[in-house]
Amino acid sequence: LNDEVIHYFLLMLARRDAELAAKQQPGRKRCHFFKSFFITKLLDEAGGYNYKNVKRWSRKVPGKDIFALDKIFFPVNVIHPDLLLARESDPTVNVSGMHWTVAVIHMSEKRIQFYDSMSGSGNRYLEGLMQYLKDEHMAKKGCPLPDADEWELVESTPDTPQQRNGYDCGVFTCMFCDFLSTDCPLTFSQEHITQCRERIALSIMKGVAIE
Repeated sequence: LNDEVIHYFLLMLARRDAELAAKQQPGRKRCHFFKSFFITKLLDEAGGYNYKNVKRWSRKVPGKDIFALDKIFFPVNVIHPDLLLARESDPTVNVSGMHWTVAVIHMSEKRIQFYDSMSGSGNRYLEGLMQYLKDEHMAKKGCPLPDADEWELVESTPDTPQQRNGYDCGVFTCMFCDFLSTDCPLTFSQEHITQCRERIALSIMKGVAIE
């Protein structure tokens, strides 16, 4: 899946989230789905960090306050070392930086977790997002992030669903966002990939993510 399809599917998830909050689950804390540009603006290729680049982005989240949300999703496009190895035996494997993953801030649980279908650690993104929370709280609330030392940074865990090829990462990333945004356990696997692709296509055709 390319970035346009992934971004559009995340828009469908945002629409579903809004509908759930408005109709089925009044008082439900909202989720927000940033585009992958957020991470590329926050963290540059040279390893730098720049909060100023994304300082205004939180104005677009529901309620204009990220700290009132339940979860925040940050799709991340990385070059995965396993893809470089896979390319040696399979020339069709894409190694142009198109390995999709997602980092999620679980606001209510004070946890930032990385979800990678090829088991990357995501440390750089976890640490960058933790610093983002601190800077955002200082900028928008006028004081340091309370209980900052209680936050947990979690690398991609062994039970995270894994792909078995070099091209299904976008589908896995979409499903991570789909399942987590409705508090569903990540029970899908490579065997379900066709159904997952159909789910993405149907959501886009319908104009809102299916439940």
